[in-house]
Amino acid sequence: MADADDAIDNLKGHRGRLRKRLFEGGSDALLDHELIEYLLAIAIPRGDTKALAKALMREFGGIGGVLTADAEALGRVKGMGEISTAAIKIAHAAAIRLLQSHVSDRPVLANWQGLLDYLRADMAHHAIERFRVLHLNKCNMVVCARPLHV
Repeated sequence: MADADDAIDNLKGHRGRLRKRLFEGGSDALLDHELIEYLLAIAIPRGDTKALAKALMREFGGIGGVLTADAEALGRVKGMGEISTAAIKIAHAAAIRLLQSHVSDRPVLANWQGLLDYLRADMAHHAIERFRVLHLNKCNMVVCARPLHV
């Protein structure tokens, strides 16, 4: 880990401690608002992101709500710009891809929990009901998962 990262980290002490806890203890070492705070710190390198992270958590009811909020709703929160909104949305996209990878190469009927985790992450925190069509091959593996627009 290069010290170049620290050069732009104007809150080096606090962010450095968060980073150290993350590296040493993994994702469980940080609270939900700290995960959002550090994610925002990457997008907003010269500012305190703790208050913004807590405001997002309040506005959207937790980390799931923050990650699944649409870009327009995120942008309405004071302090959120296009870059910080993109950072939140890329984290959500990465989480969905991670969960998809758990069901994409395995038979769905043999791995219901993975399928439920994927669908919950993708659909549970949206304000409106969503439907998704899963295309399976003959081995019950997900070939494609598409939203159904009604």
